[in-house]
Amino acid sequence: MPSEPIRVLLADDAAEMRSLLRWALVREGEEPEILVVGEAADGRDALVLARDLTPHVIVLDLQMPGPPPGELLRDMARTAPGVPIVTFSGFEPDLVAPEEAALVALHIPKTTDLALVRQSIVEVARGDR
Repeated sequence: MPSEPIRVLLADDAAEMRSLLRWALVREGEEPEILVVGEAADGRDALVLARDLTPHVIVLDLQMPGPPPGELLRDMARTAPGVPIVTFSGFEPDLVAPEEAALVALHIPKTTDLALVRQSIVEVARGDR
């Protein structure tokens, strides 16, 4: 795990979901373990922010405006090579072809408890998943 806070990019078209994720990931009043470095409401903005903000982990909704899910995953892997992609979606990862699904470090359904989402993102950043 990086010695600095884990830099996370959140990409979801629902502002409420991004806000909820940010709240779950960043613990106020503590030394930050996770830092949300950017938020995107569509796939194109997510690609730009992934390139410009050098996150350690990208949390990506599979269904957003912009490129289709498989194309977005391929573009994200080229834009931010080596950065783990965590899909956080109400849709199953089988929306994409197996070679595109292989680009995902972890798929987390949106119904998952937020404490487990946070723990999973930390584990992905550490290389434990």
